[in-house]
Amino acid sequence: MLYRFKIFIGVFLLSGFLGQAQTQITGTILSVTDSLPIPGVAIYFDGTSIGVASGQDGRFSIKTENSLISVLIINALGYKTTFIQDHLGKQDLGYIFLEESQESLEEVHLETDPWSRKKKLEIFKREFLGKTPAALKCAIQNEKDIQLRYIPSTETLVAYADVPLKIVNRYLGYEVTYNLTNFKAEFNSATGLRYTKLVYFEGYSFFKELRKKPSASFLNNRESTFNGSSLHFMRALGSQSLWENGFRIFHDKLEVLPYAFFSIRTTGNLTEVELQTDNLIIVYGPLVQSKIQADGKFFIDRNGNFSPPQSVMFSGEMGNSRFALMLPLNYNL
Repeated sequence: MLYRFKIFIGVFLLSGFLGQAQTQITGTILSVTDSLPIPGVAIYFDGTSIGVASGQDGRFSIKTENSLISVLIINALGYKTTFIQDHLGKQDLGYIFLEESQESLEEVHLETDPWSRKKKLEIFKREFLGKTPAALKCAIQNEKDIQLRYIPSTETLVAYADVPLKIVNRYLGYEVTYNLTNFKAEFNSATGLRYTKLVYFEGYSFFKELRKKPSASFLNNRESTFNGSSLHFMRALGSQSLWENGFRIFHDKLEVLPYAFFSIRTTGNLTEVELQTDNLIIVYGPLVQSKIQADGKFFIDRNGNFSPPQSVMFSGEMGNSRFALMLPLNYNL
């Protein structure tokens, strides 16, 4: 089964680190309707655990780690989400005006949806959270906010949510705020048995510790989850340290030199990568095996975030990973 995922908003937005100094960014959140301050607004860097809330006067101050260049998300219930991409090098963003959001109306579909909500929700959770022990310890606290539709002609389940999903992960020890903007799971039942052939989801996320001090169990689970993951692989590929990180590369069933089929070029703070064959097998440790396919060039930052996300597909072990095994981009940095 092929698997694509994206938890970061925008196709070409990258999260990365530049330099070593910390940067403090301030601003004031106001309503566009009456210019009054909006307290309690969530301000965070996408895909990380770095975030704050605005005060009663609408002001906020957020400190980045090593000049993080992830998109800055400003999210408040009842208002349209705002994305700030050009914050790098700025210390004060001034006044930021939020528009009130209008409740989305469900699209008109010509096809009848034959699946019950219960069935769609069960399949959504299986394909979104995963089928691992970690998924059993994950709970979406506001399932009722997920909009679901099955399209029979294409055998596709689609989903989105107008409000952020609140996901408690008791395997990795995070509470995640996740704005699901797009989800689809494509199935094939030509043989009489329905199987999943592709899963794709995108959105933006904020990770918060479940406890002030993570338990030893959480820390161990995070380390084991990271090792051999697509995040681990991309960090190693971007820094050209695949072998040092325990990754081996195979082509046509034969082990090859790690970069024999990768064209790698450093461009500023990003690594430009092009796969020079249809696919490669990635082996981590003695048994963990995955496949990578890429359509054109892609870029990797220091975090291991890659863009455009639609250009890379994983199958095998990395392809079976889902949201329950997702770590923040700034994990262990």
